[in-house]
Amino acid sequence: MSLSRRRNITLVSSFLLLCLALLAACGNTPPQTQAKPTPSPTPGQGKQLLTAMARLLTTAQTLHGVFDLTITGRALNGSATTELWNMAPNKNRTLVLQSTVSQLVKGAITVTDGKQLWQYDPVQNVVYNGPLSSTNGAPAGGNQSQFVLNLVQTIFTHSDGAIKSSTTVNNHAVYDVHIVPQKDSASAGTGNISFNYAGEVYIDKSTQLPVRLSLEIAGVGTVLLDLPTFELNQTLPDSLFTFTPPPGAKVLPLRQATPTGSTGSLTLVQAQQQAGYHLLSIPGDQADYVLQGVNALGAPGNQIYVLNYMKGNLAFTISEGKPLANLPDPSGHQVNLRNTIGTLSSANGTPTLAWTENGVGIHITGQMSQDQLVSIARLLA
Repeated sequence: MSLSRRRNITLVSSFLLLCLALLAACGNTPPQTQAKPTPSPTPGQGKQLLTAMARLLTTAQTLHGVFDLTITGRALNGSATTELWNMAPNKNRTLVLQSTVSQLVKGAITVTDGKQLWQYDPVQNVVYNGPLSSTNGAPAGGNQSQFVLNLVQTIFTHSDGAIKSSTTVNNHAVYDVHIVPQKDSASAGTGNISFNYAGEVYIDKSTQLPVRLSLEIAGVGTVLLDLPTFELNQTLPDSLFTFTPPPGAKVLPLRQATPTGSTGSLTLVQAQQQAGYHLLSIPGDQADYVLQGVNALGAPGNQIYVLNYMKGNLAFTISEGKPLANLPDPSGHQVNLRNTIGTLSSANGTPTLAWTENGVGIHITGQMSQDQLVSIARLLA
């Protein structure tokens, strides 16, 4: 996989975060759109609508909603439904309600009260908790708020827009605004990752808020976000922005290792140097498997290293660390592999193969069959 393609996959994950952070709404199956052509206004009117919409979003004191997101492309396909609550300036709660996208795990929760951050990984049944800072990372979604803000500005303030028509979406009378990046701004605010796109933003005529986004992103595919309900400046209880770990969940310190370059992750060599012990990985001669990067989670000396892999359209992770060693799972199914006993289980519909080797726990997680999980385990060296 080329560097450009790997960056585009990173961009998709960041676009998901954009939706989690500022484009929350309610939605299920995308409804039919009935076109009612009208004379096209000047391009300047479309730009004015985008600017007004961005102003409403960025000045709102609270935001709550549930949205449906669908991605269709060569490298990534899937859908996700996420509920989110935001309170200015820095409180938020995010819950993944359902997902077929490997990077977003069903049941994953991210909460911050503005001072500390909680990250719940339901697959591992682990809560990561620590002070909120610009270097904190996330095992299931991330906290790249500055990147997200820049990306939002790219979409809503660095796009050229022209109203194509009036139409109806989710029973809202909307403007259909065709958008493209402004000249020389395709990489603006995205860490120099190419962000070339074209598509439609459907804006409610009365509220000036988005109802649907449909984008074609170069090298990625189609991103469809439906926003049939959107609530701004509603009263939200402070209890939303605290978190109590589920019964039996392991609580670990949250610490994101210093990222390298624009990918926001470590190389395998860097991760191995930091770990101080050998990290199992897929040998380089297995060209179908592409390592996207490594994230380190937890306190120094007690970290979990998450290797993010792609094989064609299939994304999966290999998590390794001493805190994962010998974790019991009475609901799992035992299998023989690598001169030991592994356990196959499923959390929220996501299969996981876990075992302990040389005092280090290894978990392989992804939407794949038992045979595929075992085959990957046997490849590791």
